[in-house]
Amino acid sequence: MSTLTIPKLADELFLRPIVISTNSLALSALMSYVMSANAGIDWRPIIICVTSDILAMGADHLKDKEEEFSSDRNNANGPRLASWFLYARTFLTVSAVLLAFALSQCPISTLLTTATFVAPALLWTTPISFKKFWLISRRLLGRFGGDRHQPSTSAPVLVIKRIPGMKAIFNGIIRGCGIYAVVFSVLSKSGNLTNTLPSPWSVVQLLVWSTVNRSCHAIMTDVRDFEDDMKAGVPTIPVLLGSILRTKVILTACHMLVMLAFIENKYIMGSCLFAATLVWILGKDSPKKAFLFSSHSQSLFIIWYLLTRHI
Repeated sequence: MSTLTIPKLADELFLRPIVISTNSLALSALMSYVMSANAGIDWRPIIICVTSDILAMGADHLKDKEEEFSSDRNNANGPRLASWFLYARTFLTVSAVLLAFALSQCPISTLLTTATFVAPALLWTTPISFKKFWLISRRLLGRFGGDRHQPSTSAPVLVIKRIPGMKAIFNGIIRGCGIYAVVFSVLSKSGNLTNTLPSPWSVVQLLVWSTVNRSCHAIMTDVRDFEDDMKAGVPTIPVLLGSILRTKVILTACHMLVMLAFIENKYIMGSCLFAATLVWILGKDSPKKAFLFSSHSQSLFIIWYLLTRHI
């Protein structure tokens, strides 16, 4: 195990959550703009999406790094590292307060929508035991049906991360469909939801493009960790396919299919071409920070679109 250092800790607890969440910032800003009846940008879904991203990713990284820190008591940077953990918890607390404030300014449907998409991310590595649910159901059946069968001493335990391909699926749905659902719930209840999106956008484009792009990016990060995941038996898409080359071919095909489906939208076309190019540039030997850049294959073209609307 590599020694935990302050630069590594800062990267995992601050840089990565912030960089990844800026894609959610760009995507939620785009959706808010094109779905708004007055062509404005509502701040509420943006704050909700950005802070949710930071909390989900930051809490996961914080838990991992605290376990790594506790297992290495001989680290010479111990006191300084402890301070950085305090900074990270403060960072997450501020994010949680901002999220709560934004949700307080929204209808209850937005809270329910946010909880639906954020809960799986927060439970990503948490073992979920069905024993308690089983006991409750048996007691209810026993109360109403006279069943006094004793519960089994063992029950299945589910870890979402261990479900084959779930990382890519969750990333796509949460950061694609989830962002759209949050923006829709905020704008619809405020009476500011447009009936027709401005050219060249459509609801189908936003959902398909965002979901496929985020899923493919998640798979690309698994390409980076292919060898480690293979040894640890983590069922990522590259591991299941058994080949980085095969994975890259499939990712390229996904980007090209989206581009061809929405060829009339130059922003989606440019984004897909850029993402497909990064698929072949990046590999298992590329630095981790390079993969952070790949997370913004959407953001750059969203910024291009928004700039054209105001220049």
